Amino acid sequence: MATTHARERSVARLRDGHGFATVWGITWIVVVLSIGWVCLLVAVAVAQQHRVDGAADLVALSGAAALQDGADGCRVAATIAAKNQVSLVACDLDGSDVLVEVSGVLRLPLGISGRLVSHARAGPSA
Repeated sequence: MATTHARERSVARLRDGHGFATVWGITWIVVVLSIGWVCLLVAVAVAQQHRVDGAADLVALSGAAALQDGADGCRVAATIAAKNQVSLVACDLDGSDVLVEVSGVLRLPLGISGRLVSHARAGPSA
């Protein structure tokens, strides 16, 4: 008789909805934190892409300036790329313009990584 009464109380407790708001609250907290984490990862990736873009511009400008001074523009571009912690993938001369392609490493938390690539062109104005 005692087990039947205890079972009826527990079934009644489940039906009255106590704790329902807590479960929904925790669920929404997890959802919001997950969205925030994804936004943070995207922001870090975008910031690193901007860094690689800036390095590509600097590499192309340095190569073009060296070319104007009579030096090897691609060799200077490779040196500047290394100092900016990017890899010079390609360097082409188009007249007095220097065209470069650089790549950098994308490192995110949780072991997520990838390659970021950027292209730039620099030379004297026409």
